[in-house]
Order: sequence, then structure tokens, then C-alpha cells
Amino acid sequence: MINLEENIEWTDATKIFGKILIELAKEDNRVVFVGVDSCKITDNFRELFPDRFFELGIAEQNACSFSAGLAFAGKIPFFTAISNFSTFRCYEQIRNDIVRTGLNVIIVGRGAGLSYGTGGPTHNTIDEIGALRVLPGITIVDPADEMDFKNAMFKSVNLGGPVYLRMHKHIIKKVNPDNYHFEFGKGVIIKEGKDICFISSGTMVYQSMLAVEILKNFGIDAGLVNMHTIKPIDKNLINYLSDRTKLLVTVEEHSIINGLGSAVAEIISEYQKVRQCRIGINDIMPDHGPYFELIDYYGLTGNKIAEKVKKFFKS
Repeated sequence: MINLEENIEWTDATKIFGKILIELAKEDNRVVFVGVDSCKITDNFRELFPDRFFELGIAEQNACSFSAGLAFAGKIPFFTAISNFSTFRCYEQIRNDIVRTGLNVIIVGRGAGLSYGTGGPTHNTIDEIGALRVLPGITIVDPADEMDFKNAMFKSVNLGGPVYLRMHKHIIKKVNPDNYHFEFGKGVIIKEGKDICFISSGTMVYQSMLAVEILKNFGIDAGLVNMHTIKPIDKNLINYLSDRTKLLVTVEEHSIINGLGSAVAEIISEYQKVRQCRIGINDIMPDHGPYFELIDYYGLTGNKIAEKVKKFFKS
């Protein structure tokens, strides 16, 4: 069995967010921070840019519409709250004030997935991508490592439309190749494989990387793609992989309904006949507890992913 923490450097995206935001603000005076009980993650942004710092307390709907107003006035707001509250609590405001008008507001979902599992079941966010994916024109990003996260923040400033950026508390320092290029809507091939290919996002890219190594022991040659952008999904890459492997395996720290797995299934159902195995949270309300215990319980560790894929591949 592979030890999840052995020789691995973890980082907390909520701790690097403030530093990256300061870099952005120094380069672009349009960048502003709009927080909902989130001022502690902004490093010393408030002291450096007091006129571009807005902490609105626990008032997500108000903060969302306030961010839309700032964007309408030419600013680029990073609207930040715990992921459950930055999406579901103000869904109507996102839909009508931001998405319908196509404003460049970056909605940052703090502590996404199961990473706030000790906060109770209300703090699990394994369904927000599904809710947001139906909204026209929104870009949805689930970064796999620290550089993904930084690139997504920098590139979102000039995207010109709404962005949802997942911010996890347990992100890997590095999984992407040294020479990789980040582009919205373009997946990153980490490894090619002739038997199967994992298409994963966020935290599950690393867990899939572990599964790739485990499957070697069973004679299964597995590839791996970091699909950091869930919407727009990389159709060309999915079709390319479908032509070259026998099975596509999608892995996500999200419900298997209307997330990454569903996005990939929509493409292969129209263009290809390759089989697909979807791994994620089944159609349930997840429990709460320590993060690594939760992902093991729901079968989202490298060992359990490999076990499920091995059975599916040989069936």
C-alpha cells in the first residue's frame, strides 16, 4: 500500500491565495478583494491596498451583487467565501447579476470538496460544480497543484467573463510536468497509456497518479490527464484519448452527477464508443470527519481507485 503522506509536499491553497492576490494587485489596479468572513486569508492585502479591500461579513448574496457592481464599474473582484456559501447561498445573484451580464467576477470557493469535513456536513461542497456547470459562459477551474492555482488566478483577470475557482485546503505542491502550459479549456497530459487513461481534476490528479503506479503491478498501462478546466471541457483531448485507449476513467472530489465525469461522458457519447468508469462521490449526502479519513471512506485514495479500476477493466 502507498502511504498518502510519504515524501509528499502538501500546501494549503487558502494560505497562498493572499500572496498571489497581492502579486496581481501590484500588476493591475483593477484587482479588488471582496470577502465574506475571509479576511484572514488575504495576507497583508488590506494594509497594502486599503481602498481595494472589502470584507462584508456573513452576507454572501450582498457580496455577490456588490462584486457584480464593482465589475460593472471596471474592477476585477475576487469574491471569496467558503465554497458552499460562495455558490449555493447566492446562486440567484451569480446567475442573474454575474453570469447573465457576462461580468469578469472571479468566484473563489474556499475549502472545496471534503476539505472542510471537520466543520460538519454543511461545509462539504461536492456538488457546486454541477450547479454552476449549467450556467452559460462561466469558466470552472479545479486546480491540481500550486502552479495550476496561481496560473488560474493570473489568467482569470484577462478572461473577460465569470470564473469559478475551486480552492482546496489540501493541494499538492507539484504534479504537472516542468514544462507544462496552462490554458483554460486545455487539459494537460501527464502520462500517456495504452490500456486506460485517467482524466482527473483537482486533488484527484495526485490520487490518480498513485493509482497509475499501482496498476503497473497488474500489467495495466495507465495514462493520466490533468483536466483542470471542467468548463469549457477539452473536447479535442477527450477525443484524442478515446481513439488511443480502451477505457477512460474520470476521478473527481465531487458528485459523479454533473461534474467532470458527466462532462466527459457527454463528449464520448456524441463522438466515441470508448468505455468510461466514473469515480467520485455517489448520489449521497457525504458524512463529516477528518479529510484523509473521508476520502479513504469514499474510495478516493490511490489504492482504492486502483482497486476499482482493476475490477472494471478486467470485467
